[in-house]
Amino acid sequence: MKKVKKAELEKLQQLVNAINDGQKTIGGLEMQKQALVNETESFVTALKATQKELEDKYGNVTVNLTTGEITDADNKED
Repeated sequence: MKKVKKAELEKLQQLVNAINDGQKTIGGLEMQKQALVNETESFVTALKATQKELEDKYGNVTVNLTTGEITDADNKED
């Protein structure tokens, strides 16, 4: 039976292992990405709920995120 040289086999094994490690890392990163996407979606949902609460309380206004000042969004200057 023919065999490749030991050095050739080691090189093949190293390359396959490197590919496997890369794929494992990519999989882990994809899981982290999905977790962050889900977390961000929950923040968006919470923001929309908060905006609705403020709209119910103050009407159609714009809130300055730096000062907290509210202005009537219907009379906003363009």
